[in-house]
Amino acid sequence: MPSHPDPLAPLRPLGAVLTPDLVQATYRVITPLAAALDPAVTRATWDIAYGPHPRNRLDLYRPAGGEPAETLVLFVHGGGFAGGDKGGEGKPFFANIGQWAATEGFAAVAMTYRILPDAKWPSGAQDVAAAIAHVMDNAEALFGTSPRIVLAGASAGAINVADYLAGHAGPVHEAVAGAVLMSGLYDFTRHDRRTFEDAYFGEDPAQFAAHSTLAALASCPLPLMFTVAELDPPHFQRQAAHLVEAWMAENGAWPHLHYMPGHNHISPAPLIGSAVDTLGPVMARFVREVVAED
Repeated sequence: MPSHPDPLAPLRPLGAVLTPDLVQATYRVITPLAAALDPAVTRATWDIAYGPHPRNRLDLYRPAGGEPAETLVLFVHGGGFAGGDKGGEGKPFFANIGQWAATEGFAAVAMTYRILPDAKWPSGAQDVAAAIAHVMDNAEALFGTSPRIVLAGASAGAINVADYLAGHAGPVHEAVAGAVLMSGLYDFTRHDRRTFEDAYFGEDPAQFAAHSTLAALASCPLPLMFTVAELDPPHFQRQAAHLVEAWMAENGAWPHLHYMPGHNHISPAPLIGSAVDTLGPVMARFVREVVAED
């Protein structure tokens, strides 16, 4: 019997160098595969303001049945501090995460945040803190209860989540039970800065250690899950290796690190909930374990 073609196979010839062409080509491959929002399963509320900036907006997804949502996955998109978006009505990404969450019985928030030129470190972490504060201050109206939160961030979103967990926006909210960090950068003392990173963090090498979250993550009291993609750019692959090294030194064991064959830097989060999703089931199991232990 002939084998079914791999729908992710077109990603491999694109390589691993993160360029605008790779990003555009990736979206051409994955958009037809995305999980569609089903109103029979998922109730969506778009563009809730959580702060004063025009990009301080979030989309909220809940199971359509209306039962209280005791678990919330709050997703922070990537975009190199210069782009990216939460999506919105009529857009597949990142409504797919809302659809996945509702299918699993969770609520979800996809948030956006300030980007360049308005953003300056640690504004990303501050926006994460503001979004968490908003949803928890309004929890009864939004969820029917006070949910436990599992944060999830991809690329620059993972950096923002890591900065938040490291305390760069103040104390971590008591509702936060854990986090998933996808293809992030955690050690800027061993990283060649890109231009957009200099614009966000500043160019002073004396501050690179202060911008790094590796030690804070390795000693974080909350459960953490990390991911790295087979076709992530080499500097993201090296960061995953630094993470393993630091985690082993601190904890004497490997981190919860999920490796994704066939995926590149862009593809994992947009394909959560799809027919080719390999990350969503692992995340759902992690979320349930985290909330059960909390």
